Amino acid sequence: MTVLYPELNNKRVLITGASSGIGAGIARVLAREGCRLVLHYNRNEAGIEKTLSDVQALGAEAEVLHCDFRELDRVVPFFEAAWQAFNGLDALINNAGIVSKVTSLKDPHGEAFDEVLAVNLQAPYRLATAFAQHCIEAGHGGVVVNNSSIHGQKSCEWFSAYGAAKAGLDRLTEVQAIEWGPHGIRLVGIAPGVVPVERTEVILSQPPVKDRWMKCTPLGRYGTTDEMGEAVAFLISDRAAWMTGSILTVDGGLIARGNYPFRDEMTKS
Repeated sequence: MTVLYPELNNKRVLITGASSGIGAGIARVLAREGCRLVLHYNRNEAGIEKTLSDVQALGAEAEVLHCDFRELDRVVPFFEAAWQAFNGLDALINNAGIVSKVTSLKDPHGEAFDEVLAVNLQAPYRLATAFAQHCIEAGHGGVVVNNSSIHGQKSCEWFSAYGAAKAGLDRLTEVQAIEWGPHGIRLVGIAPGVVPVERTEVILSQPPVKDRWMKCTPLGRYGTTDEMGEAVAFLISDRAAWMTGSILTVDGGLIARGNYPFRDEMTKS
């Protein structure tokens, strides 16, 4: 087991949405680096038990806390409990999110839109603000990593709520970085591309679907949850100490290519 960032040893980190997918990948990587982890989950009890077992097997000290971020009045009390778990926090990873694939015409009153914004934007705002307040009162800096998405930059049909939330999260990252930089608090984000997780790996592995994505991805493969964890570990490490207000796109080149038609190698048409 190779430790890449020894300065992360014993750092106290809250990871939201740690029961599966990218959150679990982040937890595994930070456990390898020796971080002490507060692992949040909502519904997936089996998943959070698996994540807890994985990080403990890597030697990490970890606590598990539950909260449904759709109930926004529970967010700050949840954070207070997370802060107390290890008598403070050094980093917050705002990873928890939900996806609602629905056209605007099918959500005319915005119920799905409101729910996505509550979990994906309002909760990260409240958590990051509480984190900053506590760090300032404690007299030390800290790092917030917001898990955004390429949908914050360019999106497509059915993703009005998700795309709006992630675009808002990108701007929130920038603004809070400006506000809290003088206090030694950094705000950064990652924008993952297509990363198969438990709920999507079956459909993404089907040849027609995979072929369609591979044609648009210059590196020719999907990302992995642990690769997203590696990006987060770098961002909270001292090697990224002069990065703030930045969104790191980790997508195999998907966004860089854009939505241009593919040109035939022979005709260059």
